[in-house]
Amino acid sequence: MKKAILLIYTGSPDSYRIRDVMKYLYRFLNDRRIISLPRFFRFLIVCRCVFSLCSYVSSKRYRLLAGVYQGVFPLPFYCDFLKEQLKKELDVEVFIGMCFGKPLIEDCLQTIVNKDISKLMIMPMYPHYSSSASGVPLERALKGLSKFRVIPEIVSVNSFFREKGFIDAFVERIKEYDYHSFDGIVFSYHSLPLSHVAKWDGKYPGECVETTRLICNELGIEQAITCFQSQMSKRWLGPTAKSVLLEMIKNGKTRALVVAPSFVADCLETEVEINIELKKFFIDNGGKELQLVKSLNDNPTWINFIVQKYNELFQAEMVR
Repeated sequence: MKKAILLIYTGSPDSYRIRDVMKYLYRFLNDRRIISLPRFFRFLIVCRCVFSLCSYVSSKRYRLLAGVYQGVFPLPFYCDFLKEQLKKELDVEVFIGMCFGKPLIEDCLQTIVNKDISKLMIMPMYPHYSSSASGVPLERALKGLSKFRVIPEIVSVNSFFREKGFIDAFVERIKEYDYHSFDGIVFSYHSLPLSHVAKWDGKYPGECVETTRLICNELGIEQAITCFQSQMSKRWLGPTAKSVLLEMIKNGKTRALVVAPSFVADCLETEVEINIELKKFFIDNGGKELQLVKSLNDNPTWINFIVQKYNELFQAEMVR
């Protein structure tokens, strides 16, 4: 029986050029789980966003991201590393699919079917479930597979926000920094529209708080702050990272350590939004130091967690 793993990320534009960023944003914003409006109204909003200053600003931010990694985006690099390590550990086919970048999920599924894979583990790379994060890749993967005559047996990992391997990996990352020396530790998670939280993603805020609690328990930290980033308007989940940092400065706390457990690989949201833009905001408003904890990236404990998850899900078959 041939088995395989399909890991799914959001993806990145082909480059930071405006044309590539526009294509990426068009695909991203057109998903009904990202903008939950009827198709016609969604199309109008998407066109307004893509063919406006939004694409130019996004292009500049992706250029900054590429600059941090010597002209390339970090996601493809860490995906390739993760893929090779998993293949060594498990001796199975490993595929990396992207919702809105290359390689697309649908292309991976075609290869999976062509290789006669009979059992498939699908794992969206989002620790906390939300309709606009984990829901997008799961829906696209299942829809894509439904088009084929022969569909492999499927097991999926919808979330892993409290899994020991995931928590331990972030604990290891934080220990690489002198975390006790900072005035405060801020845990920043990707925000969601409040309308999404009310309709579909009511468990999401609690899952984020639970991740913060579990990591702090392992580190022996009594106080830490949970907040949210990437808000598009005031009608998004808060408190915002900026408001939390301003409150720290107001209370005389000028050295902040920021952890972003929503992201298992460094990306635009960590390297640009936090490590460049949020850092500048903090310093400009009286802070002295803001340090970002690197994401899991190539952390061995993180890789081993995926290995263990695969073995756990296929354990019954191995016993037989």
